[in-house]
Amino acid sequence: MRISLCVICGNEIEHILSMLNSFAPIFDELSLVRAIGIKKPDETEQMARDWCAEKGIPFVFSEHKNQLGAEAWDHVDSFAAARNKAFAQATGDWLVWADCDDLIEKVEGFREKLALLPAEVLMVRAYYDVRGSGKRLYRERAIRRHAFHDRRIWHHEVHENLLLLPKDKHEDWQAPVWIHSPAIVKRENRRRNLRILAHSVREVAAQYFYIHQEHYCSVNTNAAISFGKIAISFPNLQPAFRYETLINLAKLCNSHREALTYLMEAHAIYPWCREAIAHLILLYFEKNDTQRASYWADKMLELREPLEADRPWTHEVKWYTWAGYDLAARAFRAHGNLARATFLQSQYYAGKTPRISLLHATRHRSSQAVACRDAWLTSATNASQIEHILAVDSDDKDSMEMADYFLSVVSDKKSCVAAWNRAARQATGDILVQLSDDWVPSLGWDEKLLAEVKDKDPAFDSFVIAVNDGNRTDTLLCMAICSRARYEQQGKELFHEGYESVFSDNEFSARAWKDGVVIDARDRITFEHLHPIFGRAPNDKTYDHNNSPERYKAGKELFELRNPS
Repeated sequence: MRISLCVICGNEIEHILSMLNSFAPIFDELSLVRAIGIKKPDETEQMARDWCAEKGIPFVFSEHKNQLGAEAWDHVDSFAAARNKAFAQATGDWLVWADCDDLIEKVEGFREKLALLPAEVLMVRAYYDVRGSGKRLYRERAIRRHAFHDRRIWHHEVHENLLLLPKDKHEDWQAPVWIHSPAIVKRENRRRNLRILAHSVREVAAQYFYIHQEHYCSVNTNAAISFGKIAISFPNLQPAFRYETLINLAKLCNSHREALTYLMEAHAIYPWCREAIAHLILLYFEKNDTQRASYWADKMLELREPLEADRPWTHEVKWYTWAGYDLAARAFRAHGNLARATFLQSQYYAGKTPRISLLHATRHRSSQAVACRDAWLTSATNASQIEHILAVDSDDKDSMEMADYFLSVVSDKKSCVAAWNRAARQATGDILVQLSDDWVPSLGWDEKLLAEVKDKDPAFDSFVIAVNDGNRTDTLLCMAICSRARYEQQGKELFHEGYESVFSDNEFSARAWKDGVVIDARDRITFEHLHPIFGRAPNDKTYDHNNSPERYKAGKELFELRNPS
């Protein structure tokens, strides 16, 4: 039995080799089709050709040419047509496909399972894990070559599907798992997809949904609303598409009443699913209606994760695990039911002690702080191992009200250093991470940090992790990341309490380097710092508060006094 890996490629030199190395155990032939319109090709084809020659694997290559009306495009005009070409030129008994920015996990036994399939099973679907989106869905992944040549082909120019004929049999496998892992998510991909969809003459409900979705992901709010309303006007729109569109429209519209209508309609489509209820709870948070938020949190918690056959393709696992517990805990905490919130928080941690504590000081930026929190939790590989603690100033009314929903501490000193230290005293994690509203995480940031200290015990080993902030090239550690042992060694202070803001990081850095406890991961881990000093964000009153001339002068004097060398 021979397996052909069928791939369409653009200019993918940053992905092609990692993809081929990942999929190497499961294929005997590479069928590659380049689809780049009039764009000048890079070295992707040659890299793939050389890789196959080195491995002794047959290599088949061709180009997809755009059709009439799209000849001058610098991108593909139909993903289905290009993929059909890659399948048509392959010679294996089974045709398997991947994109250049995919990886694969849990491949053990894949060949053996394919060989044992009954002849009437024509296709295998496997899990597709779209990292960073919270989505994990089945996608068609392997088809018998004779079935493909007998009209089981790819359809749809964008978001293509390999469709079987009525009564054809397939199997769904939980392993292997395809991992969508692009180096970066390119905004031009959204523009490309919109151009292809607009070129299509088939005005069907699914096409309007996809156009809506592209505009939604591109943050083109007005267009997303317009095309979303057109999509849901079609009575034949698939239930999963309608469900997703209604939730999107609820998040986009500015009317609480209209959003409520969209979410209740979505809930009626899949009353056994949590996604619509989760956004309903978030909607009541906006109105500070904690009674209704906690009511729907109760309803949400009653729902167990539906069977695979009952899930929409937009199923988000997070609402049935850490994000569901987190959201419900927020609702009960804000409504004053602290015992229930504490219990749910322990379920969020899956009964374990958090590995990492995010110490998040914020001032006069309640919306930005919540967005920052969401970004760090949703981009983590395992959010249940992360403790997030907000630290707010007692004179900041908006932040105080916002903090009622979260694990939080209050500082009376109007100082970010005091706030970070107050959060550190509350923290239970093994590794403490100083956080502000202007830091942007990288995907899987938690596992990256833990990988740096996999051979250390944070309770006993004193260490500080140096990360890149996307701006600096000096040795200043403007994000403090340290083990609990280092925190204890510093007198149970993240920063010396005498500082109010500036120069606290200078002392933290100088002493960490001097003590030889720094793990230098600046070439491996980057957390972007969107600070005005680097022209990455506008100045505001919080920056002015923390960087006033008076604080700068006092901080410098204290630093020189405490660190004369």
